[in-house]
This record gives sequence, C-alpha cells and structure tokens, in this order.
Amino acid sequence: MEPELEQKQTTDEKLTPQLPATNTQGDSNTESANLELSFSITSTSTTVNKSFGKTPSLPKLKAAKISSHRHDANPSLAVNLLHEIEATVTGWQEDLQLTVRKIQDIYLEGPIVDGWLESHPRKPDEGGAEVRKASSDRLMDYVEELSNDGVAYQSPRAGYRLCGLDENGKVWSRPCPPEQVPNVSVAIARYQKLRQLLLHKHNLETRLNELAETLVILHSSIKE
Repeated sequence: MEPELEQKQTTDEKLTPQLPATNTQGDSNTESANLELSFSITSTSTTVNKSFGKTPSLPKLKAAKISSHRHDANPSLAVNLLHEIEATVTGWQEDLQLTVRKIQDIYLEGPIVDGWLESHPRKPDEGGAEVRKASSDRLMDYVEELSNDGVAYQSPRAGYRLCGLDENGKVWSRPCPPEQVPNVSVAIARYQKLRQLLLHKHNLETRLNELAETLVILHSSIKE
C-alpha cells in the first residue's frame, strides 16, 4: 500500500501546475508606486479644482468719467432750442406789427418830401424903389418923396429852394417861399423817419423769411 500512495502523490504533484514564485519585494514596490501615482493625480486634481474655483486676477480698469459734452445726446436740448426760437420769432412778429403801425401813422401825419433845402442870397425887390431919370432940380424932390413914402433900401435876404433827385439821379430844384420852410422841413424829417422804419421792416421780414425756409428744410429732414 505504501508504494501506491507514493505513486499517487507523485502523480498529483505532476498534475498540479507549478505557479511562479511570488516576488514579495517587487509587489510591495509596485503597490508603493501605484499609491504615489494615485496621490499625485489626486493632488493635481485638487489643485486644478482649487484654481478653477478662484477668481482670476484681471487688471483693474479706471471708472469711466461721464462728462456732459456738447455732442452727447441731450433729450431736453432740442426742446429748449425750439422754445428759444419761438420766443425770438414772437418778438420779431411783435416788432414788425409795431413798425407797420408807425409807418401808417407817418403817412397820416401829413406830406412827405424826399429832398433837402438849400439857401441862397435873394435880390431886393425891383418894385420897391424905381430909378427914374430927373433933372437936377427934381432930384431932391424925388429923394424927399421916397423918404415920405417910407421906402428905404432893403438889404438882401436869404432865399430857399427845395432840391431833390429824380429817377435818373439828376438834381432838381424849385423855389421855396420862406413861410413854407417850416412845413417843408417837417415833411423832410418825416421822410427820413419813414425811411428808417421801412429799412427796419425790411430787415425783420428778411429774418422771418430766412428762418421759415430753414425750418421747412429741417421739417422735411425730420419726416424722412
């Protein structure tokens, strides 16, 4: 029986696969390397996660200063300008109406003369003292007659004439009696005042027309 047992044991040993010898030191080194790699990966992941959680440091920008520049949008600027234009136009219209009334009043005051007065020395009247031929014996009687009639020598007095320009620019003149000089002077002054009012009226009308044309163009551009 003993030889059979030994033979069976030998057969079992042959059938059992021979496993390689386990290297205990190598296994410990491998495990240690795996632990170090795992720790390294874990540390790196933790560092990356922490870096993603932090706010990145960006350069600080200076606060923008908002200044009221004349080209900036100002909603109330257009309305204020329109109010100022309205007030100006209203003043022009009132001034124009007042000027027209003054012109009408000048026409109602009296004559208007476009001209000027000139003075010139006037010759003595020829009918005051008449020179007559007489003999020597009648000469003294004639002188005495002139003295009794109160006729004396008259000094030259200044005369006046009204002058002006015609349509062709030529000067015309006509005599002006001394008693009419005050009225003619007033008529000339009236014309000078009328001329100033007409010039002022023309300037106001020109301003209003130019402003109206500008506003029409602006209104058309706004509609577009």
